[in-house]
Amino acid sequence: MDQDTDHTAQGSQQTQRDGGAGDAPRTGRRVTAHVVRLGPDGRTPLVPAGDGPDGALAGRRVLYGGDPAEAARAAAGLPADARVSAWDVRTEITTVAGAAGPVELHVDRLFYTEGGPAPSAPRAHGATGLPCRPGAAELLAEEPERETPSLRRFASYGLVTDPEGRLLLTRIAEGFPGAGTWHLPGGGVDHGEHARAALRREIFEETGQDAGVGGVVGIAHHARNAQMGPEGAPVDIYAVWVFFHAHIADPRPLRVTETAGSTADCAWFTPEELPGIRLSATSRRALDALGSDTRA
Repeated sequence: MDQDTDHTAQGSQQTQRDGGAGDAPRTGRRVTAHVVRLGPDGRTPLVPAGDGPDGALAGRRVLYGGDPAEAARAAAGLPADARVSAWDVRTEITTVAGAAGPVELHVDRLFYTEGGPAPSAPRAHGATGLPCRPGAAELLAEEPERETPSLRRFASYGLVTDPEGRLLLTRIAEGFPGAGTWHLPGGGVDHGEHARAALRREIFEETGQDAGVGGVVGIAHHARNAQMGPEGAPVDIYAVWVFFHAHIADPRPLRVTETAGSTADCAWFTPEELPGIRLSATSRRALDALGSDTRA
């Protein structure tokens, strides 16, 4: 659904003060980055995985405009030019006590591994049970206010395949950034929603397909200033994109199920057809991430 600036009106990852909500907690969004060291099989994280006081995996908060891979290297004490590869993502929803009352904090934890891309063979999502730092209470503090209006995005996109090896793409509607280009299914992750669940939802809304979402293909970040925001005024936008492989084992007739959205059409493409179509910048970033490593 979303192009480079993410069309949907996703809330900031700073804490939101929702008036009139009674006793409902305020909400906040945060992103952290970590490096996981894998065992000899190249798929299983070493346990204990971290060097913190409680064996937790050290991490670092990804601040506005920051490169998640740089944050991960810094947390792990790796050189700035060390090679790391996207490995997995985990969503945590925790209510913590703040000075002005409870805050429901949504934390997306990005996991990298040292060296080249992890083996493509199927593996369990090994990041699920790793204890991590910083914890929710440590992440509660706000970043300094920016001088210009700004929004943050955390989005999931899918490299969606079928049994014939085709790639499923969506065409961006007129009136949206990148109109007419072919884009990856996906979009913003709502507060309280897990990244894989968000992608499954978006794939159905944009193509009418039920997809299984697998491993992480890559992680990218994007910043652009003075973009038209959801309220019709220019804002600075910073986004973190997670690219997954997704598969549709039994494709149905394609149909766009969302109404008045940014998706005008959807179609399957063979690998041979991709060079001949106009791809969105997000699609190109994801295709470049296939088999690539992440450097500073």
